[in-house]
Amino acid sequence: MLCLTCVFMIFMTICTPQAFSDKMPGKAASVYSYALNDEMARYGVLSTTDVIESIPNGAVTGIYPSGVIYADIINFDNNENPYLVIFRADSALQGVCADVYRYDSESGEAVSVITLAQCYSSEPGITGEFALGFNETNRYIIYNEYLYGEKLRSDYYTVINGTAYKFVSNPDYAQEAGIIGFNSEILYPGVDLSVYNHYLDDFFSSLKNASADSVTYDDIYEKLSVTEEDRIETVLASAARFNFLDIGNYATMYEYDTALKSPDADNIFYSITNLYDLGEEIYYVRFATNVSFYNYAILRRTDSIDTGYQILAVRTDSIPLSDVELEAYRNVYSHNKLLYKKAKGSIVSSEPLIKISKPEHKKPLVLPKLFDARMRKPAGFIGGGICLALIVLFWITMVSEDDEK
Repeated sequence: MLCLTCVFMIFMTICTPQAFSDKMPGKAASVYSYALNDEMARYGVLSTTDVIESIPNGAVTGIYPSGVIYADIINFDNNENPYLVIFRADSALQGVCADVYRYDSESGEAVSVITLAQCYSSEPGITGEFALGFNETNRYIIYNEYLYGEKLRSDYYTVINGTAYKFVSNPDYAQEAGIIGFNSEILYPGVDLSVYNHYLDDFFSSLKNASADSVTYDDIYEKLSVTEEDRIETVLASAARFNFLDIGNYATMYEYDTALKSPDADNIFYSITNLYDLGEEIYYVRFATNVSFYNYAILRRTDSIDTGYQILAVRTDSIPLSDVELEAYRNVYSHNKLLYKKAKGSIVSSEPLIKISKPEHKKPLVLPKLFDARMRKPAGFIGGGICLALIVLFWITMVSEDDEK
């Protein structure tokens, strides 16, 4: 086993590329999702047709590009509170910016730490570049400036305890990867912006998944009775036709009923993905439609209406709710004056589980001996030798990587 472990570690060390992304705690993923969504809505998204393709700039077209280029989770502090970094082109500024956000646990919001902005230079031969850098202990945002391809300067920035700092002396052994290069005539993406910037879409989805996975309430979808599942799916078929609905926005039952009769979308319900019991017969349901995998509704089970479920909130093509948000919603909706009386009973199936009996063996299973007892000592010596060689190889590999850095 020790030999196999060494082989696996050497293989992973040699074959696994260095990654910049740091893990995102679920509690902050939802907040960062909204921050990224706001920037994409405000500035748009930059994309290209091909993988290697530049974007004409204002000096050529008279139109300066605008849009989010790249986003990532960067753990500058090297602890459990990583930051959201967004690189974007800004047409109003006529330049490129790097926005850094931190998660404020007290306010539950994404707070701006710093915006690093660089305008396009009008001087001939001057090109700017934003890059991400790292070494064994720190992460950096780097601004490089070149004159006809020769580097003039490099500015290193990092964040410590929510405050941004610029290095007086550049850190040692820092590796970097370019995000975007630019001058007054053209933008040179260092990342893949093709297929409608598919990487940014994948990153956005990963934040949504992290938010969805942070829910600690019981997922009872697999325990639903057939009758209740059919009733919920019928209600969701109607709920899917809303982009946004919230019972808290209405003062009277007449306003609420009027809103339920005025859908604002043409989405088609596909299937339930998760069902969480929030208590007091209030349920959080995630479901898929023909437009998006990320949709949710909050329902109240009641006997006061024929459908059996009162729609409290709906969001389609949305960011899944986190654990903290669900707790807040449950408290708010349980005290809403338009809430129907909760139903009695349970939506969990009462049908007994089918037990599959396993055949009994009259005699224990006896495995044949693979090695003769006389071969054990030679095999031990050979295995020990191989193990020692692999450990030496692993040590040499690690030392050579340190020398390269």
